Amino acid sequence: MQDKKLLGYYGEEMAAGMLYAQGYEILERNFRCKFGEADIICRNSKELFVVEVKTRTSMKYGRAAESVGRDKQNRLKKIGSWYMLSNKIDNLSIRFQVVEIMIRQNYFCF
Repeated sequence: MQDKKLLGYYGEEMAAGMLYAQGYEILERNFRCKFGEADIICRNSKELFVVEVKTRTSMKYGRAAESVGRDKQNRLKKIGSWYMLSNKIDNLSIRFQVVEIMIRQNYFCF
């Protein structure tokens, strides 16, 4: 279990760094509210992104993004709406995004 947590943390760090490097402003990490948790909330000049990060070491169970079903997508949208309401943001549209991180097992050490 600890290895999975470390893998997830590492993937979220990589995703946040990538988003930041692409010009997104990182607003929150591991944001929690009554609708659930978002790994990353970030924005550009026009949109707020609620990001789910999925980190994998193989394709054994398919692509990581495939594990984000309709229920999770709807929950992410609600989290984004809640975040905008609670932070008095009304000039951005909301999108949810899945960031897939693939780590080769033989290159990753815990």
